[in-house]
Amino acid sequence: MKLRQKSYLLTVLLMAGVLYLSAFVLLLSNVRASFRSTESRALGEEKALALAIDGMFETVPAENRAVYARGFALYDSGGATFALGQGGETWVATEPVPPAVEPGRERWVSQNGRTVLAISDTLSDGVWLHYGLDVSDEMHRMTRQAIGSVLFCTLLTGGIAAALYVMQERVNRPVERLAHELRTPLTVIRGYGELLERAKLTPEQQHTAASYIVSESERLGEISQKLLTMADARKNVFRPERVKLSELAAHLQATYPTLETEIEWDALTADRALLLSMLGNLIGNAVKASEPGAQVKMRATPNRIEIIDTGSGMTPEQLKYVNDPSHAKNPSVRSGLGVPLCHEIAALHGAKLSFMSEPQKGTTATVRFV
Repeated sequence: MKLRQKSYLLTVLLMAGVLYLSAFVLLLSNVRASFRSTESRALGEEKALALAIDGMFETVPAENRAVYARGFALYDSGGATFALGQGGETWVATEPVPPAVEPGRERWVSQNGRTVLAISDTLSDGVWLHYGLDVSDEMHRMTRQAIGSVLFCTLLTGGIAAALYVMQERVNRPVERLAHELRTPLTVIRGYGELLERAKLTPEQQHTAASYIVSESERLGEISQKLLTMADARKNVFRPERVKLSELAAHLQATYPTLETEIEWDALTADRALLLSMLGNLIGNAVKASEPGAQVKMRATPNRIEIIDTGSGMTPEQLKYVNDPSHAKNPSVRSGLGVPLCHEIAALHGAKLSFMSEPQKGTTATVRFV
């Protein structure tokens, strides 16, 4: 995994961690506040009910308390239920009967699929009171809130990750393409430099080698400037001029000795550096796909330039990707970054790049100009 990919993954993970942690802290705070509010309500209602019962029983004889207690059967307070009795006798109980817990303590209890906040209290003369508040709806609300928070964080993380990926691609793609495009001219410069250093050449040969070194050095500068700004200012870096295809072919033959040319198109209007870069990429791919020393042909006819090889060819699946600029970076295709760039350069010239290929029969790359 590349360093930038590791950095991207680490950034996304840290961002997701911060988002989920923040959501968890906020949700936990909200849940605690909701629990405290529910408990406060339940304790207040239970104490009010206990005081009302104790106040009534002060004036009611002990033998009549069971009868009077039944009057509380009409008690209703938003999901709250209670049971009242003495010893082992239950005087009155509303449905569903609240669970009994230890006196003086409140408990969250699961009862028949419901969540109940249960409170038990001991009144005067051994009278007991069990109180229960159904908080199932509140628990469901908090569950939905938790699920919503997770979904929101997931969507937000995905959105930010996608935006970060696009931004990273916009920054790194020109640099990667620049590195890819610099290889051919650097190879030519190095080759002719070693030739000048090690071989005994005639003055004419020395002049030719030096000319190619200067020419490729200028090409390096043009490619660097154009590719680094191509993504954001394509129209501004496109400088058309009249380009003679015979001269362009001679330049390419100096770089690729196995290239055979057939030029029937005199000249076209194009950006010379970008056109040379596109053809150099296509020829380089053809050379790599062919046997060592095998001929690669460049044929130029009016409004069309073809690069033909008899190499390994491509499968229908590879051909589908290599003909689609949006998928041309598929790792199964031997084009690397060159073919996506060639598609862009062709589009800048109002042309279309396409490939025809069969496994073990070779490939033909065709650039059709309007």
